[in-house]
Amino acid sequence: MPDTNEEVFDATPDTTATDDAYTNAQDLQAQADQAVAGGDYATAADLRGQAEDAATQAGTTDMLDGSDAADLQTAATDQQTAAAAQQQEATDAASGNYAAATDDANNAAYYTANSDFSGGGATDTGVASTEALDESWANWDQQTADENAQSAASYAEAGLPDDAAIYADAADTAQANSDAYGAAGEFDTAGAAPVAEDTAVAEEPAVAEAPVEEAAPSADETSSAE
Repeated sequence: MPDTNEEVFDATPDTTATDDAYTNAQDLQAQADQAVAGGDYATAADLRGQAEDAATQAGTTDMLDGSDAADLQTAATDQQTAAAAQQQEATDAASGNYAAATDDANNAAYYTANSDFSGGGATDTGVASTEALDESWANWDQQTADENAQSAASYAEAGLPDDAAIYADAADTAQANSDAYGAAGEFDTAGAAPVAEDTAVAEEPAVAEAPVEEAAPSADETSSAE
């Protein structure tokens, strides 16, 4: 007969701590998901890391979803790199260095896409790609403007003012187009109309019929405008 005075122990394990950890992991994962949806990969990485710690305490990871903390941290790093590239793009575009601005915007688009791939979000709205396209056109028109200006100087030096005027006007048109595209492509202004509808873009018809000479024309050469 058992001793009725013997203390009886409850062999049922206490699951309170485990349940709390599970709930905590769920909450943290939900917050991480919200941060990803908002494009804040740095915050998401921190929250997901906490969720993973809580999941370890809970003894299961079935409440976790999406990118893990390591991938989210990679996404955050790429996101910062993209932001720096966009800021540099704005600086280069503002200074008229459209070739560099094009490279900057392409880098921003690349790292933004990488960031979304690692983080599982959708922050790439095409802005950087649009900026890169605008800056590419700005660079093209800038080169055209420079070539036309050189031709205008050559014709003027050779005593052919009419030809010089044609190329000078074409240089002004190309430069105006270049600056319009460059401004439209500056960071945070992508998508703006680069030029008015009645303004020629990347075309100077008057010069299309008068190719740029490699050497300065001779003084006795007749003007193509005559």
